[in-house]
Amino acid sequence: MLDNYLLVMVGAGVGALCRYLLLLWWPSRFDYLTGVWAVNILGSFLLGFVVTLGQGNHSALLTQTGFLGGLTTFSTMMTQAGQKNGVLKQVIYLFLQVGAGSLAFFIGQAVGVWLR
Repeated sequence: MLDNYLLVMVGAGVGALCRYLLLLWWPSRFDYLTGVWAVNILGSFLLGFVVTLGQGNHSALLTQTGFLGGLTTFSTMMTQAGQKNGVLKQVIYLFLQVGAGSLAFFIGQAVGVWLR
C-alpha cells in the first residue's frame, strides 16, 4: 500500500514541476490560450494516449493519477475563468478548455491505438 502512495506522490511532484516550468516559459500575452490551457490540453492528450496502453495498477498510479494529475489543473482553470471580464468571456474560456481537452483526449487515444 505504501508503494502506491509513493508512486502517486513522485508522479504528482514531477507533473507539478513540469507544469510550473511550462507556465514560466509560456508567453503571458494570450487572453485565452494561456499556459494553463496548454498544460490541460497536453495532459488530456497524454491521458488519452496512456489509457490505450493497458497499464497495470502501479503504472497507472504513477502516470495517470500522479504525473498527469500534477501536470493538469482544474482549480487554476476555474480561477482564470473567473478573472475574465464578463460572463460571456468566462463561458468561452471554459468552453475552449473543456472542448479542446476532450478533443485532445480523443486524439491521444487514436494515436495510442494507431501505434499499438
